[in-house]
Amino acid sequence: MIIAFDLMDTLLSDPYRSAHEQAFGITYEEFEQRRPPGLYHRLERGEMEEGAYWDALRDAGLSFDTSVFHRTRRSGYAWLEGMRELVAECAGAHRTVIASNYPSWIEEIGRDLLRGTGLEIFASYRLGVRKPSERFFHLLCERTGVGPADLVLIDDTRANTDAVAELGGLGIPFESAAATRRHLRASGVLTG
Repeated sequence: MIIAFDLMDTLLSDPYRSAHEQAFGITYEEFEQRRPPGLYHRLERGEMEEGAYWDALRDAGLSFDTSVFHRTRRSGYAWLEGMRELVAECAGAHRTVIASNYPSWIEEIGRDLLRGTGLEIFASYRLGVRKPSERFFHLLCERTGVGPADLVLIDDTRANTDAVAELGGLGIPFESAAATRRHLRASGVLTG
């Protein structure tokens, strides 16, 4: 069995929206309306380098300060209440990993916030495919040596947990550390 945690808004607070608002000087909703469709997903899948992402945003007529974006993003990461302890408990019982759609910035998070957890990172930018694609989960299983029925995913996005359940695994929609722990115990993944 393997337990996979989503990263943003499951383990850590996600400063993504506020970072864009600070860097672009407009609301996130305005940013979303002006950003070329699919652009960020291309970055998440590793189909483009970060510099090309910013260039495409400039080409779309957006003005921004990347240093403000990165400063706001980096200062906004924090473990959600109880999640560091839950991850440690899970890692004590089963192989536990990160399964995330976050782009290459996840490397900083691995180095700075996940240090000492022993968590391996399986990111969409490395796999070339995003959750909830079935292919993401098949690649995760292939690289960890388990079948889909032995995959447990905790994620704040229901489409992702539903996709794992459709493959025969256990998808747990994230609400809180306490609710996740109860679900893991009720399903027999964690004991005690």
